[in-house]
Parts: sequence; C-alpha cells; structure tokens
Amino acid sequence: MAAKKKIPIKEEKLLNWKILFLIAVSFIAYYPTLSNDFVNWDDIAYIMNNKMITSFSWENLGKIFSTYFMGNYHPLVLLSFSFDYHFFTLAARGYHVHNLILHILDAFLIYTFFFHLLKKNSNIAITIALLFALHPMHVESVAWVSERKDVLYTAWYFLALLSWLFFLKTNKYSYYFLALGCFIVSNLSKAQAVTLPVVLVLIDYFHARKPDLKMVLEKIPFFAISLVFGIVAIFAQKASNYINPMGIPVSQSLFYAPYSVWVYLVKFVVPFNQIGVYEYPVTAQGAMPFYMYLSPVIFLLFLAAVVKTWKSNRFVTFGLMFFMVTIFPVLQFLPVGGSVVSERYTYIPYLGLSLIAAVAFWNYRSALQVSKRNLADGAAILILIIFSFLTWNRTLVWKDSIALWTDVIEKNPESAQAYTNRAFMYNENKELDKALKDLTYGIKLDPNDAKKLNFYASRAYIYKKMEAYELAVNDYTSAINKNPGDYKPYLDRGIMYTDRLEKYDSGISDFKKYLQHMPDDVDAIFNLGVAFYKKNIPDSAKKYFLKIVGLNPANGQAHNLLANIYYRQKNYTEAYKHAILAKQCGINVDNNLITFLTNLPENKNK
Repeated sequence: MAAKKKIPIKEEKLLNWKILFLIAVSFIAYYPTLSNDFVNWDDIAYIMNNKMITSFSWENLGKIFSTYFMGNYHPLVLLSFSFDYHFFTLAARGYHVHNLILHILDAFLIYTFFFHLLKKNSNIAITIALLFALHPMHVESVAWVSERKDVLYTAWYFLALLSWLFFLKTNKYSYYFLALGCFIVSNLSKAQAVTLPVVLVLIDYFHARKPDLKMVLEKIPFFAISLVFGIVAIFAQKASNYINPMGIPVSQSLFYAPYSVWVYLVKFVVPFNQIGVYEYPVTAQGAMPFYMYLSPVIFLLFLAAVVKTWKSNRFVTFGLMFFMVTIFPVLQFLPVGGSVVSERYTYIPYLGLSLIAAVAFWNYRSALQVSKRNLADGAAILILIIFSFLTWNRTLVWKDSIALWTDVIEKNPESAQAYTNRAFMYNENKELDKALKDLTYGIKLDPNDAKKLNFYASRAYIYKKMEAYELAVNDYTSAINKNPGDYKPYLDRGIMYTDRLEKYDSGISDFKKYLQHMPDDVDAIFNLGVAFYKKNIPDSAKKYFLKIVGLNPANGQAHNLLANIYYRQKNYTEAYKHAILAKQCGINVDNNLITFLTNLPENKNK
C-alpha cells in the first residue's frame, strides 16, 4: 500500500488583505474624531496653555525632560505635543490625526505581535487586533488628545515585545537591547509601561521555556528599569497631590480595587453606559455600599481559573494573567484622582481577554460542520459592526467640552465635577445664565465644597460678570469659609470691595490677609495700592506702587498712578519721571499732565 502523500502546510504571511481591512475599519470607526475639538479636561493644561510645547528650544526641552507634569513624568508625550504645535499650533484636527495614526499603528503592532506569538496564526491575531481597534472602551484613549499617553506608550510597548520575541527566536542580543530601549521609551510615555517585565515572564510560560539562570538574568535589567520608573511615577503623583485626593481609607480601597475589575470585565463583554467619570460608589450617608464587600471574590475566581488552566490551557491562563498584570497598577489600591474606573486603563489590558475570546471563537468555529461556519462568521462580523457603531457614537461624545460633560450629567446627574466643567465652557461661550444654573446645582450637590471644585468662587465670578456684585461678594465669602486654606478668594473679594462697592477698608483688609500668605504677588500688591489710592491715603498707596515697580519695572499702571500721586504732592520731578516711564510701558497718560510737567523749567532739557 502506497504511503499517503503529505499535504504541504501553507505558511501564512504577515502582510495580507487583513492588514488593509484592519486599517480601513479603524479609520472609519474613528473618523469623527478628526472634527473634534479640545476638551477642558487636561487639554487646556497639556496643550492650550502649555508654553513648554510652543518651541523646540533647549530651554523647553530641558523643562520637558526634567519636570513632573500634571502628576506624571512623560516627556515623550510633551515632545509629541511640541511636534504637533510646530505644525498645527492650536488646530485640534492635527492632534486628533496624530492620535488616530498612532492607534492604527498600535493595532498593526498588536496584530504582528500575536501573529508571531501564536506561530503565525493570522486568524487569531487579526481577531485580537480588530477587537482592540474597535472596542468602544478604547475611545477615551484615542478621542481625548491628552491621552496621547496611551496610544504612544502602547506603540513602544509592543515594539519592545516584538523585539523580545525575535530575541527568543534568534538569540541575537541586538534584539535584546532593542527591546530594552523600546521599553525605556515606553516608560517615558506612560508609567503603566512598568508592567512589561512581568509580561516577558508570561511569554516564557506561554512558550513553556524551561527555567534556568539565563532566564532570570536576562530579565533583571527590565525589572530594574521598571522599579525606577515606578518610583518616579509615585513621586510625580505626590508632587501634584494626586494620590488619594478624596481621602479613601486603605480599608475601603481594598474593596474598591477588585470592584473595578468587575466593571472592566463586564464592560469588555457589554460596553454599555460608558461615561467619562466613574465616581466612587457611596451610599446617601457617604459610606461604602454593602455589595463592595463581595468584590474581593473576583480575585479568588481569577486564582481558581489560573490554577485550573495552568497546564491544560495556556491560552486562557496567559490571557487572564496578561489582563490582571497590566491592569493591576491602576486598580486604585493606591487611589489616584477621583475615579474608581477609567476606560483608558483598558487600552492594553483588554488584549488578554481578547486573546481568550479569539481562541474560543476559532476553536468553536473549527468544531462546527462546514455548512454552519457561515453562521459563526456572521455572528462575529455582527459583533464587530456593533462595536464599530458604538465606537463611532462614542467619538461624538468627545466632540467638545459641552458634549462630553452633558453626556456625563445625563448618565450621572449627581456628578459635581461635570457641572463645574460644563459651567466653565458656558462661561467661555458667554452663556452666563447656563453657567450660573450649573454652578448653583453643583453647590446643591456639594454645599460644603468637600470635593474642592470651587463652586462658590466660580459662581462669584459669574455674578461679577453679570454685575451682581453683592451676590459675588457673598459667594467669595462662602468660598473663604468652606476652604480656609485657599487664599485666592481674599484677593478676588478685595477687588470687588475696591473696584465695585467702594468699601475700601474691607478691600484693604482682604488684600493684607492674602499678602500674608503670598507676599510677592504683584497683582495683590498693586490692588492694595489702588485701595489706598482710592481711599485718598497717598503715602500708603505710593509705598505699594514703589514696591511694584521695584519687582516689575515694566508695570506701566503703577508708574502712571505714582505720577499722579507725585503731581498732587507737587514733586514734579518724580511725577515727570514716572509719567514718562508709564508712556514707555504703553500706558495712556493724561495729556494735560504730560504737557504741564514737560513745560516745567526743570523738565524742559530732559
């Protein structure tokens, strides 16, 4: 009997039509972001008011690489914004194009990584990449310009992992050092990259590498770098007071952290009711809800699943561990910020769950009769279409600040942060009535300003613009009483007393209280001088105006008022000097005063 002829196995190629499909659907799903604006949630600080990104000067580059920014150390992100600013200045479209290009690149790198990890299985790899590219929970990372951190660190993260796979395959140390370099760059983009060394260990497990001394030694540099950047991240958060701003007790964070895992798992399968801010669940009395005490069960279930599949199903174990390892640093065991869950944190971690889903689908499909496989394919395509539709709609929520915070308010009418942020934009748009309404409701939600959202001071500013000066003063007083450590309302209330209500003694008192804590604040010193000037105490006014021009010789207003004081005191020489300095600073000095002083004999030759 003749031997059966072996059917040659066709080796799949990395580059094929699937890549073009991945790029196309990713672009289509996120196309609306190209018309989106910046939002007043970090974008103002990162881009619109960030002088560090306005030029590639050595001074700016030095600041970028030596400064903690917004509670983070991510110089590569700031450098990328500097690149955008150079070409687009403050045109939001250019920044969104950059984010989308990086997201599509991330999807390609993820496809490539899993293609090689799974021994060139392009079906599973493209399924994972499509889930990554189209999952609605990832919109926040792409549509929010400030989350350049995610799309940027992910690119370098997977370049590092790909280099590592090639190192394992070829044993060439050029790939090893390339992986190490990409890992460092990834950490310079976002601290969540510190998880990569543990993923390297998971790859060893997945490939069933036999443990030896070489395996340990090759990981040491990665873990050392991870430790350094982890410490830097903690210091950065501390420097900006971002660590536990809500004062969550450690005993409660041990329950809130596993609760967030439940939320992430559920929203991977059913991404419903997405929202920009996931506030900590609390009862009406401000206590932790009873169901939180059940949340640690999730860790027991994870442990049981890992133990059960450790030897029998490496795909499931690798996927579960990948998810848990990469999500662990942001589980709020150490509370950072005011959200218990953030959708952007799923950007890489969901890949572990996507691997499990993709393997399960293709195993199920292969077990079906050929005639029924079209039904499975149709179901998979339907899921991708639904995800694409949800992603498209979610990008519209990030169209601008009003749309974003209105969406939060509609889904959580008790979100005080959303009201203050939307009120800010209503004020910018000169819709003062709407801003006032939002701030008033925010005060109703948080009458003691426990969340430090400065509702009273913000509403006082609106009242001031509406010329309701007494109401503005009342709100500045409330701001002072609710936040005794915030001295800015003293300055603002003092200006109201002095400029609008002619209560000069009250204004002087407020300015002095403010200056006790901010002694070199030029604005406060100037306003104190103005209060004395208006109260007709010229010597006191002169004292503060002279201090002003000593600190800032270019303060033309102070020179102008000094000229008037010296003129009244008949010290015409000094009056002339300060009048000329005021004019040189661009201040319109009274023509009669200038004419009089210029025609004096002692000033004619000057």
